[in-house]
Amino acid sequence: MAATTIRTGSGPLTPALAQQIAGDTSHIVGFNILITDAHGTVIGSGDTSRVGSFHEASLEVIRTRLSATHSAAQARALEGVKPGVTLPILLNGQAVGTVGITGSPAQVTRFGLMVERQTEILLHQASLLRSTLQRERELEDLVRSILAFDPLVTGHSTLLDQANDQGVDLTASRVAVVVHTPGRTPVPSTTSEWLPRALVLLRESFQHRQTIAVSISANRYVVFAHPTPDGMDGILSQARHCVEQFRTHLGSDVEIGIGTEGAGPTQMRTAYEDAADALHLGRRITRRSVTTIDEVRMEQLLSGIGLRARQRYTAAVAEPLMAAGDWNTVRSTVIAWCESGFSLVGAARRLHIHRNTLIHRLERIEHLQGWTTRTAVAYLALYLACKTNEFDAAEPSDS
Repeated sequence: MAATTIRTGSGPLTPALAQQIAGDTSHIVGFNILITDAHGTVIGSGDTSRVGSFHEASLEVIRTRLSATHSAAQARALEGVKPGVTLPILLNGQAVGTVGITGSPAQVTRFGLMVERQTEILLHQASLLRSTLQRERELEDLVRSILAFDPLVTGHSTLLDQANDQGVDLTASRVAVVVHTPGRTPVPSTTSEWLPRALVLLRESFQHRQTIAVSISANRYVVFAHPTPDGMDGILSQARHCVEQFRTHLGSDVEIGIGTEGAGPTQMRTAYEDAADALHLGRRITRRSVTTIDEVRMEQLLSGIGLRARQRYTAAVAEPLMAAGDWNTVRSTVIAWCESGFSLVGAARRLHIHRNTLIHRLERIEHLQGWTTRTAVAYLALYLACKTNEFDAAEPSDS
């Protein structure tokens, strides 16, 4: 018998899957099972010596999509055929191969429909998995194209068309969210889950048909969430729910940065950059699981300025106060005073001190600075120096 090259093809009935089905099923039913492709080539068999051979009877079964039995005499007249039954494997109404059971037709025919049906179920699952993974790859490619979008290199229409092909409307407004799962990436909890459990939980938390959620690296996910009726409060609620879901179902902590809202490739890229900054700065500033970019706008600006420039500014504006010996108290006082809208009552409450104590502190600050009058402009300049120093003090030691 001439050897036949196995066609690996790109369809769902792959040699690996066929061999797994044939091997497992042969062991269960006690008869040899073989599977061919649509050209009659054996691509899986309990008797592995038959893999790669030609099974002539399969061609007629594929053509008619009807099962056929073969006696010993009939089998001898056909190449690569033994007594038994051959049945078509149908996927979406098309014959993509055959499954054959070796043995006396009277004995093995009763197993025929069971093996055929089981093979078709497994093949359908493989087809769905293949389709799902292809869809995921296309979404990941789309998101990466958005994150790297440069209108000087790629036209808007090109990316919009790519998205439309996947049923995604990039002209719809979305809020960018970046999610980081520290440590080892969780694996699917059961063999029936085709997507990482973390990705499933993300899509359940930010649920909407126009929400995009993909994995872009081992521990990082990007979500372009459809806006909620409650605006940013609704997105915050979804993010906090996501944190609880990760803790409950995966026993894992999660860090989330929420950016701005945008429509179209340019705005979505900017929204993502804001979300990534919120995630990074949240670890240093808010130290909460969820941080919005609006909470760290000042720090985002400061991070764009070099360390030496920040230090020069702080020293130039606040050097007398820094040399006085109680800089941390001064810094917290100035920040509270400015962020409370220059309200004595509000700042004192925030600092948990008496109003008269606050007045004394402010008078001392103004004396050390050499100010003759109390002005908002002077305090805002000092406030920026204090925030800059606070930002640098929170800088990780390995940065």
